[in-house]
Amino acid sequence: MSLISIIKIESNQNTMGSGQGQVAPFRMSLMTVAVLAAVNANAAKVDDRPPAVKLPPLEIIGEEPSQLAHIPGSGFVIDKTTLDRQGPLSTKDAMRTIPGIHIVDEDVLGRRFNLGIRGLDPRRSVRTQLLEDGAPIQLAPYSDPSNHYIPTNKRIDRIEVLKGSGQIMYGPQTVGGAVNFVSAPIPEEFGGSISAAGGNNGYYDTHLRLGGTLENVGLSLDYIRQESDGNRSGQHQEVDDLALKALIKIDDRQRLMLKGILTHEDADMGEAGITSEMYRRSQRTNYLRNDSFEVRRYAGQALYEFDISDTMQFSTNIYGNHMFRESIRQANDSSQMNNCANRREPISTDVAPTCGNEQRPRTYNVFGIEPKLVFMHDAFGVQSETTLGIRGHFEWADRERYVGNAGPRDTTQGRGDNNHGRNRYQDNSLETQALSFFAQNRFFLGDFTVTPGVRVEHYHQDNINNIDKATENLVRTEALPGVGVTYNGIDNTTLFAGVHRGFAPGRIGDFVDPTKNILSQVEPELSLNYEAGVRTSPTPGVNLEMTYFRIDFENQIVEDITVPDTRFINVGETVHQGVETGFRLDSNQLFGTDYNYYLTTSYTYLDAYFASTETRAGIVKDNRLPYTPEHLINANVGVETPWGLDIRFGIQSVSQQYVDIENTREEDASGQEGIIPGYTVFNVSANYQVVKNVNVFMNGYNLSDKKYIASRVDGIHPGQGFQMMGGVKWTF
Repeated sequence: MSLISIIKIESNQNTMGSGQGQVAPFRMSLMTVAVLAAVNANAAKVDDRPPAVKLPPLEIIGEEPSQLAHIPGSGFVIDKTTLDRQGPLSTKDAMRTIPGIHIVDEDVLGRRFNLGIRGLDPRRSVRTQLLEDGAPIQLAPYSDPSNHYIPTNKRIDRIEVLKGSGQIMYGPQTVGGAVNFVSAPIPEEFGGSISAAGGNNGYYDTHLRLGGTLENVGLSLDYIRQESDGNRSGQHQEVDDLALKALIKIDDRQRLMLKGILTHEDADMGEAGITSEMYRRSQRTNYLRNDSFEVRRYAGQALYEFDISDTMQFSTNIYGNHMFRESIRQANDSSQMNNCANRREPISTDVAPTCGNEQRPRTYNVFGIEPKLVFMHDAFGVQSETTLGIRGHFEWADRERYVGNAGPRDTTQGRGDNNHGRNRYQDNSLETQALSFFAQNRFFLGDFTVTPGVRVEHYHQDNINNIDKATENLVRTEALPGVGVTYNGIDNTTLFAGVHRGFAPGRIGDFVDPTKNILSQVEPELSLNYEAGVRTSPTPGVNLEMTYFRIDFENQIVEDITVPDTRFINVGETVHQGVETGFRLDSNQLFGTDYNYYLTTSYTYLDAYFASTETRAGIVKDNRLPYTPEHLINANVGVETPWGLDIRFGIQSVSQQYVDIENTREEDASGQEGIIPGYTVFNVSANYQVVKNVNVFMNGYNLSDKKYIASRVDGIHPGQGFQMMGGVKWTF
């Protein structure tokens, strides 16, 4: 069995297997295989990219059980050909097809990435472990797991989502799931591609890729430039993304990958929503046209792999990044201006140009090193695969807040009172040192595979107020065991089940705790996670996965704007449970048609509620948790022609949601309270291979220009309106 083998997924191929012989490409993977090929709604028939650098996979002698059949949990993979054919506007649009995932719109390019798994908080993806090539990408995974960076879909080879007990190998977030964005491999021969796309609302996207291998060294470059107007008038985003990658084959047993990424974003938009009245007049209303958001991110990674023997591999993953982000805002939310002489001055066209602003520069530095050993053995009298690893992870975060009283573009970083006499100046630091240990053993017992594992998280955190030197130290250790089982005694069917301990570090708020004079912080989350399901292909052309899940929280964290000078609270016991399903039908396999007419669906039913009454927090038992739609549906029908055209029509439906712990139904004047009505939007995409190396593509979102509310965080945020784009790609 290959320890780094990849299963190639093809929409018109019913067989699946791991890499063989000398052909497995060197790729970093969150999962050792591309799981759930059967329900990948956009899997492709043929991958005609240039061949990747091929290095010998690690094999054992004897039985080679399919790795897919031994993954003890739900998973999903969107491969590169799917991404190319689907032509999504952004990474967030690509991920809507995955069962169990809730995406909340905020900007067209998807830089404000809001993703929730199985009812967990989607705001800034704080409760999902986000990785790029196996390295964490959130601002500070332990102290501030918000996300303001996401790899653009143009330079992603595939997206992997892993849920269930297997996710304890990746932390510190181990509740909902882990998402890994895998970068493109380096081609053997020099080549590349150029693509350009444009559309309405100021949208355009250009991408240059170059790469090749000379003897034992491969190099690649990706440069991406994107621009788009926002979901409200006067908003605009510009993104530059440069990625350099090198792969060095030291010898037949040793490999070294080096990667560097530079990402710059400049956006004329803030984070405050609009009021109910503004939304009724026009969902595109924007009185805060001087708000801005800036991101500067520089990241590096080195991965060393050593095949010690044919059954043992050692690797070390070293990663680090520096990120600066600053928002300059006239309002934190829709209820009032931050910095007007009248503290209760409502937002308006007349008032905004005369008021000051609030500036929030924040700097994050992250460094980590993770050695790992994977080996095959029969030490327990059973064929087994063992993974052992340890990770040292370090974070330094500086969070500041200033005022500019002279006007909306004043950047003097004032440290005194703002225009209405309130001191908003803050200067805080968070320093974290974390040590993680993880171990997993996969026992192959005939038709059964049993996979017990454990992760131990130990971290020390300093919460520092740099103004008056107040400090609080936190030390915490958590053991997170898990076990998963699969059964493959039925043809073309895998049954799986698992249970594991979930954990997520406590959240840091935006306000200083008056009793400690440091940033407020809530307690970590702990949970028990259960999962059971089936994936099956009963006949060629029909593929299905169905999963039941349940998450029992002991002390869940939710956002609550009604509590003065805080943002996050622990709400005690909660339950998330439901069913995820994925289905794909292909007519050419089922009926032998020349044209492949296909149907793909993903559906999630979610029941998420408070399991106890917490009077001090205002929690009422059986109330529904915020931002947990009961139903999520994504369905597509399409056709693949023998002459290179792939066209599909899709529907995306999200049921109604509550936005607060009280389950308030009536909308208030600020727009921050009240139910979010359900909505349905229609989409279309097409890809056509004009000649061998030239493709044209098109993507349309919200074809009926449906008016809907995406979120009420800090006011109403309208959903993305009608967007159409088209482009061309030349591969050479």
